[in-house]
Amino acid sequence: MAVVATLSKGYDLDYIWKQVDRGPAKDAASYYIQASESGGEPPGRWWGPGTKALGFDHGQRVERKPYELLFGERRAPDGTRLGRPPGNGRKAADLYAQLLAAEPHATAERRRELRTDAVKQARQSPLFFDLTISLSKSISIFHASLGENARLARQAGDHDGDEYWSALVGEVDEMIWQSVHAGFSYFQREAGYTRTGSHGTRVHGRETGQWREADLAVAHWLQHTSRDGDMQLHVHSQIAHVARTRTDGKWRAPDSLGYNEHIGAVAAVVSQHLEEALTARFGLEWTARDDGHGFEITGISGAMMRVFSSRRESITAELRGRAARFEQRYGRAPSQRELAHLAQASNFKTRNPKHGTLDLVPLPSRPWSAQVPAIADPERHAYVAEIAALMDAHKDQIGEHAAGHPPPWATAALGPVPTDPPARFDWQKRAASIGAWRELSGYDHPVDPIGPEPAAPDARAAWHEALAALGPVDGPDVRGMPDGRLLHLRDTYPVETAWAPQYVGDELRQVRAAAWDARLGGLRAAAEARAAAQRGDPGQVAVQHALAAGYQALEQAYRQRETVFTQTMADRADFDAATRVQRQLAVAADAELHRRHAGQYFPPLRSAEPEPASAAQRDGLTPTPDQPPGETDQWIKDLAAGHRTFAGRLADRHSQMIPSEDPDYGDLGPAFPAWTGPAREPILQPPKPKIPPAPRILQRMMDRDADWEATD
Repeated sequence: MAVVATLSKGYDLDYIWKQVDRGPAKDAASYYIQASESGGEPPGRWWGPGTKALGFDHGQRVERKPYELLFGERRAPDGTRLGRPPGNGRKAADLYAQLLAAEPHATAERRRELRTDAVKQARQSPLFFDLTISLSKSISIFHASLGENARLARQAGDHDGDEYWSALVGEVDEMIWQSVHAGFSYFQREAGYTRTGSHGTRVHGRETGQWREADLAVAHWLQHTSRDGDMQLHVHSQIAHVARTRTDGKWRAPDSLGYNEHIGAVAAVVSQHLEEALTARFGLEWTARDDGHGFEITGISGAMMRVFSSRRESITAELRGRAARFEQRYGRAPSQRELAHLAQASNFKTRNPKHGTLDLVPLPSRPWSAQVPAIADPERHAYVAEIAALMDAHKDQIGEHAAGHPPPWATAALGPVPTDPPARFDWQKRAASIGAWRELSGYDHPVDPIGPEPAAPDARAAWHEALAALGPVDGPDVRGMPDGRLLHLRDTYPVETAWAPQYVGDELRQVRAAAWDARLGGLRAAAEARAAAQRGDPGQVAVQHALAAGYQALEQAYRQRETVFTQTMADRADFDAATRVQRQLAVAADAELHRRHAGQYFPPLRSAEPEPASAAQRDGLTPTPDQPPGETDQWIKDLAAGHRTFAGRLADRHSQMIPSEDPDYGDLGPAFPAWTGPAREPILQPPKPKIPPAPRILQRMMDRDADWEATD
């Protein structure tokens, strides 16, 4: 095949738009020239019967607003809801912020891995599925040759040549579009289904749910280059995770589990149509690839394709190095499975990072022994290594001296020296890092431990090591984070507080007091009824019995409300414990931003938790005479229903684990661990002194006892 198809879940709506030219429409050659010179790919095109149901024509240009409504919110262009909204829309971002906060010095590559891990752990419903169709390198080179001729003709002012070559580029683009449409016509026919009914219930061994034909909605994006800048024709086909069921017209999530079964067939259909079209129009011939995976255009050699595939060359070189190191370490060549893991690691290692904000926090400084350069002269190398070892030993001596004779800056920054040996050793190591920075930089303030951040790169590394050694007095430490990360953590505060249960502590106190009053009223009425019966007053007995029954019904109504409010406050306590770390991080990030930029305005942190009960709702807590027994207001029913939703989200949060980089090992621990503050030594209270009474007081007590005895 001349085509490779891959399928992946999509969560980022902005990624595709970063590469798209949003200016006026251009011809195919102009898009090729723009993509190869300055970037800017052609806009996307709608396709599928699902898009027709939404009012889009096949091939119509994809605009940003309806795109985000469909993929991001599952809404029609007019705002109509299409099935259920995406679930856990912010969970992956929140988890990524937590993982990133745990690794403040993560490289760009590591941050990309953390983002992928966060998406996997979040169990987030995808916004779309990206079926990427990549054409062979020889087709990409053939297409680029036509585009280059068009570009050269434009530069030379050859209008006829420009028109000729541009028309050929447009023809090839149209062949690609027609081939992709043919592949997706097959995909729509074979994979376009939704599931209705319950598929978890079985009757006589068979599921009760059904599969129904559904209309898919797809946005196609033709792109010319890879992220490494190589010529690489490929089409991103974003399949919306909502489809229109043909039987009843309702929009439901499509049965995406069957997508993988048809990816290979889609690639085969696209490849067959495209090869036939290119052969019929240009008379191309095809040669089997050396690896047996499909065909390439005859005349375009493997050497030429490798010239325009820097990505493959970098992956291959990295993979060879990893395989050699594996064989050197384990004494054998890697197996096929191990080689696949090494290839995946090489893929991520050589992949160009996305352009974004630079992380300006330097990496932690290494020990002096690890910085010894490679020197050919053995004697000089041994001398330098000895000096480095002495430097490391001197740093340890700084910590030992600070622990034995604590200077003012050490006690001000780290507190008194602990008596517990492990805590003392940790204190000593931290003091060593701070003291080494002070000696290296010459900073000698008696109380301030580290002073302002220096500008020199080597000094900055030592300063940041000392800053990390300081540690926070209480709560998370965000002082070493860049502004971009602080802003991101700060923005998580409304996200974390948005799912807090409503505060109903005042209402709980009110209904408990009312229930107690109703109980006392019922007891009094029952006692009055018994007294009236003893007096022989049947009329008063009936009145008091009715009054007692009313008080009992009133107490039951208050108790029902009390049960709901008690559960809600218990949920709120669980919420407080589950989100304490994230909320403290957000507050600490906000405080650090205000400290760094004292003159800059930052909007205050605002909680997104539900508003307390209104006065009208509190007035409704008292049942009215015409209110049926057991009936409660709607907002109290909503609180009871919200408990189930909260319990499910809390369980999901507790079940999220940080995966290991090595898939053969288990998880590294919970993604949202419970934060505990630094250990504090207990405050020892001295025994209370015994204060004997004065002799005069004792004499008075004896006289009083004697008077009582005489009286008896």
